Amino acid sequence: MSYDVAILMSTYNGMDFLSNQIESIRGQTYTKWNLYIRDDGSSDQTIDLINSFVCEDERIHFINADEQINCGVKSSFLKLLSVVKADYYMFCDQDDFWLPNKVKITLDAMISEYKNKPRLVFTNMNLVDSNLNVLEEASLSNVNVLYWTTKNHLIFDNIVTGCTVMINEKLKESVFPISATNIVMHDWYFAQLASQLGDVRYVNEPTILYRQHENNQVGVNKSVLGKLKKLAKFDDFQDSVILQISQGKISQKKSQVVFSKSAQTFLDWDFACSLPLKIYSTIKNSFKKHTWSGTIALNLALLWGKKS
Repeated sequence: MSYDVAILMSTYNGMDFLSNQIESIRGQTYTKWNLYIRDDGSSDQTIDLINSFVCEDERIHFINADEQINCGVKSSFLKLLSVVKADYYMFCDQDDFWLPNKVKITLDAMISEYKNKPRLVFTNMNLVDSNLNVLEEASLSNVNVLYWTTKNHLIFDNIVTGCTVMINEKLKESVFPISATNIVMHDWYFAQLASQLGDVRYVNEPTILYRQHENNQVGVNKSVLGKLKKLAKFDDFQDSVILQISQGKISQKKSQVVFSKSAQTFLDWDFACSLPLKIYSTIKNSFKKHTWSGTIALNLALLWGKKS
């Protein structure tokens, strides 16, 4: 049996890598897919490039060819998901490279032991530089994936990278209504909902070359320099923690799930309470992310963060 797979791509000034990415999608071994592209207000030649691919391949669709308005990456992907109809949905960045079996491997995992409930599947990935030279193979191999994809731990951190994700129609139905301004990122929000309402499945095989470069909207900065750069933007991180709490509350309202005491304490965090009480609560509840640097940053944001 074959299934309709919708690949959702948001573009923005993507001329450097876009052609390479689209060709990698056209080279997939599973061919019953449609690529839906929304441009987020490009000022380079991205529009012309998209139109040329639309003319070449009837499976490629430019959903806002008449008007490109910038709304940001979260809103752009949510808009794509809201207007497209398929059996399953995948999310695609403009600057990566899909390995030939990516769609098939992910789809096989999606339909394996399938139950009619919300489901998200994601895979491992190889980190590469701008020229697709491998920086790190199977980047999630040293992460305790089963631990970090449970409903309680997804409240604190996200290891689910959107460009490796497939979701089913049941999960899509649970996503809306949602405002992009109230969530950290769409992939994290999808993963939280799936863990609370259905299941999250992981495939350890890399299916994508995940390009790391200075223009990444979201990247994997494992170097000391990368961590220092994030530290320099600590105000932004504090804002993201407030969104993280908002996102968790939204998913909980939709699912009515009961969290662990630690997770619920995090969602109910009072930024206005006294510093000694906050210190006591962070120690008692052992809030953590999957990296030591993330754990330190999270606790500092809670101790000295802004009011939500």
